[in-house]
Amino acid sequence: MKYDIQLKNELIRLAESYGTKNFGDQYAHPNELKNSSVIFNDIRYSFHNESFSNIESKDENFKRTQKKHSRVQTKNAGILEMQSSNSSDALAMNVFCHPDFSNWVEMKKLFQVTEFTSIDFGHKARVDKTINNIKKKDNTEVDVFINGNIFIECKLTEKDFSSKKMEIVEHYSEFRNVFHVEKLLQTKTHYENYQLIRNILAANQHKAQFILICDIRRPDLVESFCQTVACIKDNYLGLRTNCKIIYWQDLAKVVGDELKIFLHEKYGIN
Repeated sequence: MKYDIQLKNELIRLAESYGTKNFGDQYAHPNELKNSSVIFNDIRYSFHNESFSNIESKDENFKRTQKKHSRVQTKNAGILEMQSSNSSDALAMNVFCHPDFSNWVEMKKLFQVTEFTSIDFGHKARVDKTINNIKKKDNTEVDVFINGNIFIECKLTEKDFSSKKMEIVEHYSEFRNVFHVEKLLQTKTHYENYQLIRNILAANQHKAQFILICDIRRPDLVESFCQTVACIKDNYLGLRTNCKIIYWQDLAKVVGDELKIFLHEKYGIN
């Protein structure tokens, strides 16, 4: 069985136990099958109480939780993406939006910062592109942007880092300068690991770090990350060393006790 499917099955089992324990038998949306995730009845069920209270206090963060779910059985039901037990965005906000996040000393050490001065979600990296000799900017969002110089891609049960048509990827102005293009995973028409390529180019342009946060139960994602980073040319050694992985399990070890229990019960993250 594939790693993403294994983790989905485990998170469904955990969500059923967590939902029943904390919210009774009616914790799940009645019209949604538990095929690949549990869809909670209320978006609050996806969050640690303190994290969600802090999210509600900031309009931009609360607005992010209101994104509609694009892949549910019940069409036009107003189901939100973060009602899913598999939502990596919800997991990220549970951690980064906890009111004590900026005070956890070991968390600062993990990200190698002295202070957390800013945390933004859905940041537009505005990576340079050149199309028909006209300079443009990429419009894709970065999951989390810390301190103005750390780009973060968050993954949980996502199948992969997606693929993109070659001609679209090759529009990135620095693509061929940064990568050994022939070494990247690709088909005749597409480059694999597009999200990684995009984030690495963003880090290069902004002289920033790029961090992948994923689950230690997803060695397939780790392999894709390592393979893509290995394609960075030697004259971009600083960029290569600015790309690293942090596991959700690493974060769970340095959060407060109550959030630690929540992450264990809901996600099986220790």
